[in-house]
Amino acid sequence: MVFAKLRRRWSASPGTPTHSPGGGASLHPRPLDSGLVSGQVHDERGALLPDVNVTIVNRLNQIIAETKTDGYGGFVLSVAPGTHRLSVAAGGYRRFSTKVQVQVNQHSPLGSIGIVPDDSLQLPQPGRYRFDPYHTEIRFVAQHIGMSKIHGEFKEFDGVIEVAPRFEDSRIEVVMEAASIDTGVQMRDDHLRSADFLDVESHPKLYFRSNRLTHLRSDRWNVSGQLTLRGTTSPVDLQTVYLGQRKFQGPGFDNDLRVACEASATLRREDYSVNWQATLAKGIAVVGPTISIELGVQAVVE
Repeated sequence: MVFAKLRRRWSASPGTPTHSPGGGASLHPRPLDSGLVSGQVHDERGALLPDVNVTIVNRLNQIIAETKTDGYGGFVLSVAPGTHRLSVAAGGYRRFSTKVQVQVNQHSPLGSIGIVPDDSLQLPQPGRYRFDPYHTEIRFVAQHIGMSKIHGEFKEFDGVIEVAPRFEDSRIEVVMEAASIDTGVQMRDDHLRSADFLDVESHPKLYFRSNRLTHLRSDRWNVSGQLTLRGTTSPVDLQTVYLGQRKFQGPGFDNDLRVACEASATLRREDYSVNWQATLAKGIAVVGPTISIELGVQAVVE
């Protein structure tokens, strides 16, 4: 009853987002006399930002509430009365922090909250950058009999990033040795190398070539390209997070300039003519229809 009244008061307050409260709020203990804090987060261009971390700490710096913004950048949190500090954090943006006064059974709307890009994430200078094989991983995850996941990686590969003066015009090329697939089980790896899957004998390499880089927001990019597997080429979009650039000194580093990113994509096996299938007695597929690809890349300027 108390929370129903609070929610009605939240939705009726002026300047409050009209959509439903942000989902996934952490269930910290709430007293019956708690109040509500709400807001809506946007970037420097006014675009609403979903999936942004919102945290409230008390005077002892203890987390008393946390959530993520919803699809419209909104959030609502129920917290104990008192003077607290609210923080908004998103990759590629400066952390926003403000003091918030929460009163018994009252709504404290923060309204529109703007966050700005982190200047430390400057884009790399034009040039040719090559993947560092010792600090780069090309991983994949596949569903197994609907109950567990198989994790693997390609051990041998080469990748080049040609950074253009206008970063959106940059190009990325990656070559992977099909035979280097490794899931930690020899018998399974041999099957994956066979004609049922990668057909290593006829198609020893996998290729990825980008054709467009699109800036989504701050550190988020979409890298569109073509992946060639088993001689079949199909489009793929890599959802990419740019992690910045840095010079390193010390053992294993020669004061080299490095750039880093993380990327992921989902592939459908049928798009690459990987149609091998087996089922269990109840019709459960041994291998799922999709494969998740994950990349962690460090590239060094040449």
